[in-house]
Amino acid sequence: MSTRFSNNSADFGDGASLLMANAIQIALNYLQRSGEIDDYTETCEFLADKVEAMIRQGQRNRLVLANRAITAFQNYRSARTIEPSLAG
Repeated sequence: MSTRFSNNSADFGDGASLLMANAIQIALNYLQRSGEIDDYTETCEFLADKVEAMIRQGQRNRLVLANRAITAFQNYRSARTIEPSLAG
């Protein structure tokens, strides 16, 4: 994963860092299997940002973290796909 992810996860401590890594891995596995990843690095960074924000807000359930990150990514990807068609 990116250097940015590694540096931010150090702020949490071991338990939250492991929670973050597990949630991101669950989300990545799902998105890979469903064929929704165009850019792996961008996807990792997006998921890391979302999961980190939720952990900072107090969420500690890895499945909730993963599912919300997946939904946020799908919404982001959908909006990104729609924007170019509006410009044409």
